[in-house]
Amino acid sequence: MRSCPRGSYKDRGVSVMVNWLAGLDVEVVVDDSSGNAGASLACYAARAGMEAWIYVPESAPMPKRAQVAIYGADLIEVPGPRQNAAKLAKAVTQHNRDTAYASHAWHPAFLLGQMTCAWEIWEQLGRRVPDWIISPTGHGGTLLEKRGAVFQHLQLAWQIDRLPHLAAVQAEPYTPFVEAFENRWDRVKPQIVEEPIAADGIAISHPVRDATLLSALYRSQGTVCVVNHGQIMQAQERLARRGIFVEPTSATVAAALEQLQSLIAPGETVVGILTGHGLKNPPNPD
Repeated sequence: MRSCPRGSYKDRGVSVMVNWLAGLDVEVVVDDSSGNAGASLACYAARAGMEAWIYVPESAPMPKRAQVAIYGADLIEVPGPRQNAAKLAKAVTQHNRDTAYASHAWHPAFLLGQMTCAWEIWEQLGRRVPDWIISPTGHGGTLLEKRGAVFQHLQLAWQIDRLPHLAAVQAEPYTPFVEAFENRWDRVKPQIVEEPIAADGIAISHPVRDATLLSALYRSQGTVCVVNHGQIMQAQERLARRGIFVEPTSATVAAALEQLQSLIAPGETVVGILTGHGLKNPPNPD
């Protein structure tokens, strides 16, 4: 797949979103982020001559915060869990007409840019659909970009004859989709969690795309699984020893594969989405 210069797949969506906002003469963009989307937005905003105000939890990894700052964005570190940063970012844009909420969770132009990943999966598999797509899951947008849009379009265009099964991976203790899926709920119940975790990219206790993703999981005959800190760190190390250095959020996919073995038939094609480079949140060498 094509490279993502900022070391995260968020570059795909942010590049499209910033171009869209630039066409509307937006001068200040605002987002809340664990670090990946914020760094990408800071970079592309700088390139477009925009100001960027990025709200991050104060527990966000230092390399991610440094990447946001080096592009000249205003880095606002917010005490407490991730949802506190989201509340402040939304409040700022609601009370300041000169800003735009360039949210990677909500903005439609961002989602359109993210769809390029699914198109490339289809192309690189020889214009075939995979049997399974496994992805780290916070708000739920990553899986929806793959099945809810691109593969449905391909099916309607008679390019594929089926849709992939979806597997959403969550990291303890942030497991709202796990609880909802196991109980066959239509919506998640927001959790009250304030614990920082290594897989910070999916430390989301109240996902914004919960109903849509749960519906897609049920329709795809997919599943949800949860991994713990130890499993994530072991998976990160296993991937690194194969020459693939990813941040802990991405390593959740490799950790989940062991749980999914009983669901994956021999010969089926499985695609795992590795969302960020390991230098975003490197392990402690000690």
